[in-house]
Amino acid sequence: MSVEIREAKTKKDIRDYIKFAWKIYRRDPELNKYWVPHPIADYEKTLDTTRYPFWEHAERACFTAWKQDEMVGTITATVNHRHNEIHHDKVGFWGFFECVNDTEVSTALFDAAKAWLLAKGMTAMRGPISPSMNDQLGMLFKGYDSPPVFLMTYNPPYYHDLCKHYGFEVVQELVAFIVDQTTIDYPRLKRLADALVQRYKVKLRKVRLKQWRDEAKILFKLYNAAWEKNWGFVPFTEKSFLNLCADLRQIADEDLLFILENEHGEPIGCSISLPDVNVALKHVNGNPFTPLGLIKFLWYSRHIKTIRTIIMGVVPEYRNRGLDSIFHAATVENALRKGFNAAELSWVLKSNTQMMKLGEAIGGKPYKEYLIYEKPISS
Repeated sequence: MSVEIREAKTKKDIRDYIKFAWKIYRRDPELNKYWVPHPIADYEKTLDTTRYPFWEHAERACFTAWKQDEMVGTITATVNHRHNEIHHDKVGFWGFFECVNDTEVSTALFDAAKAWLLAKGMTAMRGPISPSMNDQLGMLFKGYDSPPVFLMTYNPPYYHDLCKHYGFEVVQELVAFIVDQTTIDYPRLKRLADALVQRYKVKLRKVRLKQWRDEAKILFKLYNAAWEKNWGFVPFTEKSFLNLCADLRQIADEDLLFILENEHGEPIGCSISLPDVNVALKHVNGNPFTPLGLIKFLWYSRHIKTIRTIIMGVVPEYRNRGLDSIFHAATVENALRKGFNAAELSWVLKSNTQMMKLGEAIGGKPYKEYLIYEKPISS
């Protein structure tokens, strides 16, 4: 039975493309137990080339696979021109991948992405990255027995078989750590943080939500400077970063957002942790912005006990001084005071031995792993 590939172009096409995921996860009780539907409106915005700033320097094509006039898979192919300019390569990306357990379907989807990327002059395809390294990335490989936290991925285990069947090889491994009040030695961490503050004459302050736009501009500069050397990193444009901050502002908690300043009052590092709103999103079926969805979201938000630390770092000249401990101590203190009892630190490159050791040193346990695949392509 042949597979038909169609390109999703209209608003209805894109909505149907996004909602296909429900067919994969809702029909499998084990997957549905942990899968968290992403807000449909958020994915619509992300894929809208007129609204999402990322597309000012990138291109994409969304493909759907069909059998007997039934949608059986989705994939997006992306060319990020800024990535290729910065890294001096010709890598194309694929993401938003959902597929039935059928290699004929997955091969047709990967072939469609490959053909489109080849036409754009790419020589390799890497994914899943949806749609950039600053968004959602990686395919869950270990840790299927718990839900994903906010902005992390979840997928059927057989997706890896589909990737291997097509000839993809692992190019990078990502790790998520879990830390809770039983594994972290807060008194010791606090003593260390206090000593570092005195030794390096630094000052930690909260991000001021009432001055969010000005603070976001500071965070923008810190983030790009601190993560400049990370694998695959592409600096945010200011417009993209401010757009992200505007979205995160809706769920941000001032007590979990920090900027570190040197003795001259200059920002040198930052830490951003967010409540795991996936706990509430699990119950709104991808529609948190409807009246009923909002009521459910607010109701279930009362049960959030976990945070996710998504950003933590210092600018290059202040690295290797242990200053991360200052962020950790403040985050733990405020999180416990507010009723949170666990935190996910994600993601960390498994090849980054320094960060892996740091995660374990503060009491973290590696509990989820994600893979990124790559394959050379040619006509």
